[in-house]
Amino acid sequence: MNRIFFVWAFLAGLLFYPESAVAADSGDEIKTKKPSFIAVDAKGGWVFPTNDFVSGKNKIPYYSSFSLKYGFGSKGDTWQDKAYGMPYYGLGFYSGNFLRKKDLGLPFALYLFQGATIRRFNPKWSLNYEWNLGMSFNWKSYDPFDNPNNVALGSSVNVYVAGSMYMKWRMNDVFDLNMGLSLTHFSNGAYRLPNKGLNLVAPYLELVYNINRPQLSTLLSSDLTPPEMEKHIVHDLLFNITSRQIRFDTTGTGLPSRYIDRQFKVFGLGYAPMIVNSYKYRWGPSMEVVYDESSGARAWREKHPVDGLYYDRVELGDVWDRFSIGLSMKGEVTMPHISIFANFGYNLLHGNKYDYRFYQIMGVKGYLKDNLFGTFGIRASRFSKAQYLYWSLGYSFEGKPLKKKNK
Repeated sequence: MNRIFFVWAFLAGLLFYPESAVAADSGDEIKTKKPSFIAVDAKGGWVFPTNDFVSGKNKIPYYSSFSLKYGFGSKGDTWQDKAYGMPYYGLGFYSGNFLRKKDLGLPFALYLFQGATIRRFNPKWSLNYEWNLGMSFNWKSYDPFDNPNNVALGSSVNVYVAGSMYMKWRMNDVFDLNMGLSLTHFSNGAYRLPNKGLNLVAPYLELVYNINRPQLSTLLSSDLTPPEMEKHIVHDLLFNITSRQIRFDTTGTGLPSRYIDRQFKVFGLGYAPMIVNSYKYRWGPSMEVVYDESSGARAWREKHPVDGLYYDRVELGDVWDRFSIGLSMKGEVTMPHISIFANFGYNLLHGNKYDYRFYQIMGVKGYLKDNLFGTFGIRASRFSKAQYLYWSLGYSFEGKPLKKKNK
């Protein structure tokens, strides 16, 4: 799971470095203390019965979790703070209990989080969002002898992804109470099979203690009005690289298991003309071209004629069957240095019959320099079955305005 450790370094640099750079460039910024906060939340919810391990008689009726977070908020003294909804970010610790210690363990996670205000209704109440991305540990994963039924998680270390929408109640200048609904996903992105994943939903309560928070009058001030944005198109071109595993048929192949420890290379090329008419959001069509080495691959167990031992053999499919071309709709929620995105698509040319034609992509995008960006994402089908985790490197080409301003 070295790729996930690199994700952490990548995102932490994007989230924390820009703020430090600003402070170093301005003496005034150094003297002004950055708002920070400590938050604790409790969740109690349900596991979606998306696979045999957590459905039917194995259904998990209830799960609980606890989180502790430390983060930094916005000062509210720039138009960017107002335009992007007073963004905040930080580090968190998660602990979950699924009442299945014997076959799931007692997992915990370390994660990065980022959020912002979607809409402020009045000085006390606002609608907000937050996303989390990190690594979870201490799972009791699949083992053909000791834990053969756990087809949800094939590794003891898995990706932790969560998103939430919540109402914030500003109780006073120090405390907030957040009430919301969260969706959580655990998997390793098909890096190691089996990997049907765990998908959770839960309402939650969160208590927030704020340090050096801006006065309410500063947050509600209309003096810092964002410049008017001219509607235009940004053309994103990106290249993906990753690897994956697949399941094989055991019928007539001599294989003792459907899971073979073999990684198949995956490359992708994407193009998306994104319509931009807001600081917070952008959207548009997207095309994904994928080369997947696992498409059409077959495997069998064979006795070696020299040493007399049995080996698992893999044969790749026809090279032209490894290509897929899909069209999707893509949306992004943007911040000054980072954004989250999602695609909902359909393969017109469907090379890998192991996957479904309908696919979903979710990920995080961060600008490294000017228009050069990197992303980390997961591609899945049926909103639950991961195909693979991937990296990409891309470039944004600025397009012309869609409509000229009236002078």
